[in-house]
Amino acid sequence: MTEIQTSARAQLDIFDHDPRRLADANRIAADAARVALNFPPAVREERVRHYLAEAERYDALADQCTSAKA
Repeated sequence: MTEIQTSARAQLDIFDHDPRRLADANRIAADAARVALNFPPAVREERVRHYLAEAERYDALADQCTSAKA
């Protein structure tokens, strides 16, 4: 793989990687993690916390983008 291909793959597409959509996807993942019975309860809760923290991070990023446009 060339350097150009590697750097192009590392960049996020602003239309495909919208922070609000990513936040919503992490909330959906948190809901799924709550009922993933193949994990013990402590691991399930850790996964839920992780996904919700990521959702908050993406929401904050989306807020920054929105305030920059205003």
